[in-house]
Amino acid sequence: MKKILLLIAVMAASFLTANAQENLKWGVAAGMNVSKMSATGLDTKIGYHVGVRAELGLPQVANGLYLDAAALLSSKGAKTDMGDLGSQKINANYLEIPIHIGYKYAVNDNFSVFGSFGPYFGYGLFGTTKVEELDYDDDYELIKTSSKYDTFGNDGLKRFDCGLGFNIGVEIKKTYRVSLGYDFGLTETYKSKFDAGDENYEELDLGSGAKNRNLTISVAYMF
Repeated sequence: MKKILLLIAVMAASFLTANAQENLKWGVAAGMNVSKMSATGLDTKIGYHVGVRAELGLPQVANGLYLDAAALLSSKGAKTDMGDLGSQKINANYLEIPIHIGYKYAVNDNFSVFGSFGPYFGYGLFGTTKVEELDYDDDYELIKTSSKYDTFGNDGLKRFDCGLGFNIGVEIKKTYRVSLGYDFGLTETYKSKFDAGDENYEELDLGSGAKNRNLTISVAYMF
């Protein structure tokens, strides 16, 4: 009996491996991020993403169904304009791994439309936050003070991030892809909250439940 079960397991593993090799595609992807954080007073920032992706077709489940995953270097963040007080630009670079389930519909042999949905997981690698403060001296001359600090430092952002995202797009000749996506972060980004009584932040709700939001425009080449 054990030999029969072992034989069945080996045959099943061989089938899955062969099926995966037959339906697995690899590619490279790059594009633009339009990111911000879900907090009052934070504006969008332009960034980028670049990396590799893989697609595993699941015809044994349903025609057109597939599993999509990627490993991306993704530049996110936000900008803050505090008026007479100055400004702040948050640059945060993550290693992101989105894992989506998707469906592709072939309009003809050379053109398909697709959509996918699933979670993403991110880890903050590096980043610099630039702060420009404005003040006036005794002669009412404007003084600008600039400083930089580690985005993921002690009072900065948490390194771990995760959320949900979706993509829609088109595929040409089963090789070229153009897609539009959006990611909703589910984890709060800041390690600590700012003092609501601080006059520099009285109009900003920074750190109070701020989560990443990211619109993506991407192109990919699948081998």
